[in-house]
Amino acid sequence: MTSEPFSLTRFQALADAYGGVIARWPDDEKDDALRLSRTPQGRTILADALNLDEALDGWRIPVPSSALAARVLAGAPRTSIARSVKLWWAAIGMTVALSGATAGIAATTILTPASQADSMTVFGDLPTGSDSNG
Repeated sequence: MTSEPFSLTRFQALADAYGGVIARWPDDEKDDALRLSRTPQGRTILADALNLDEALDGWRIPVPSSALAARVLAGAPRTSIARSVKLWWAAIGMTVALSGATAGIAATTILTPASQADSMTVFGDLPTGSDSNG
């Protein structure tokens, strides 16, 4: 329960949020709500909430006409087969490129002899500072 006393303002807020049936309200509010529902103000609030509940329960959305459905479908974006095929080819191309890069890195790593790996650079087997005669 809330620390503040249960008031008609709180009762009205709960009726606005949960409707005119107290059984639908939060469990920790029901005892105080039942007590207030016996007062003339509480009965008025619940009656108004029940009227709104009945109005909302009776409201139905009309079925759209076939003309409206046709206009909506006519305005919907279309995906062409050519566009789908282009996307597939792009995906296949990216897959092939990434596979090639991965295979190249793996081959370089596996095929490089361990004795040369320390002295190699990206430019080839260049002499390091300790190998030069200068």
